[in-house]
Amino acid sequence: MPVLYVTVPGATVRQSGESLLVTAEEYPSDGGGTGRRKVLMEVESHRLELVCIVGRAHITSAAMRHCLERGISTAWLTRGGEFLGRTVGAMPRSADIRLRQYAAASEAETRLARAADAVRAKLLNAHAVLRDIQSNNPGNEVLGRALAELKRMAEAVHSCREIGSLLGVEGSGARCYFEALGGAFRAEIPFHGRKHRPASDPANALLSFGYVILASKLAGLLEGRGLDPCIGFLHDLRSGRASLALDLLEELRHPIVDRFVLRSCNLRIIRPEHFEPPDEDGGVRLTQEGLRIFFAQWEEHLGKPLREQGNAERPTPRDILGRQVERFAASLRNGSPYQPFLYGG
Repeated sequence: MPVLYVTVPGATVRQSGESLLVTAEEYPSDGGGTGRRKVLMEVESHRLELVCIVGRAHITSAAMRHCLERGISTAWLTRGGEFLGRTVGAMPRSADIRLRQYAAASEAETRLARAADAVRAKLLNAHAVLRDIQSNNPGNEVLGRALAELKRMAEAVHSCREIGSLLGVEGSGARCYFEALGGAFRAEIPFHGRKHRPASDPANALLSFGYVILASKLAGLLEGRGLDPCIGFLHDLRSGRASLALDLLEELRHPIVDRFVLRSCNLRIIRPEHFEPPDEDGGVRLTQEGLRIFFAQWEEHLGKPLREQGNAERPTPRDILGRQVERFAASLRNGSPYQPFLYGG
């Protein structure tokens, strides 16, 4: 259990020796609080990498210090999946890898090449996910057209001469992919295209939530490796944005998050009743029970083998995240091309 998710409103994370306790006030049947707190969960600290506080849950200062001293990060999310921030311990003292990162990001040709690699890997993995879907729908014309178009775009990526052109190709590829992906969702939770800020339907709410969690995990791994998660290559520098984490997210979002969301919806693991009515801005979010199911299934998903091109061992998504951060750091250290994760095989 590398991640402790705290989703119960009013719950508090407390330290107890070398463990963390999640406690909440007891409520009798008449609805009045008793002032007594019950233990919802106890987790040994050495098993954790991250504490994720969702919504109106809390963590004490003693528990926070306990986490910082043991290299456990804390992340805050809203109930709707918006990332608020993270608390991490001191960065590794070695600054050489960050200096190499800054130099590479400042060199136009190097930045363009790394950005192109990110877009190409994203397009190839989008193609691989749709190819899996096509295997069960061999005559689907929408899928056939999307596969041909994504392949064409992936081949054309390295002809782009500026970041803006790459972003244009990436955006076109995303629209093509999501249009085709919609046909794979069953009627109970349909998907009619990517919509976020706000996510106005259950499928988009799940996709957005998954992307935020995965990006937060990548940011923590990058910091732990001594890299600066805010300095990316495809994504520009922007206040409060972990641009490098988003760069690495591009190759991983479709094979890790999208497949998880599609399976959860189509197998009715997550159902319409697990979502609250739209808020005043039109945004949709999971209920308390929906959050519980989502996080339980997500942690299980991260431990399942995933097919990778050229790798018969089938690593888990959790293994892939750490490995890709290591690969990226090694590419900076050695001045060599980065080897992205390519789904399928």
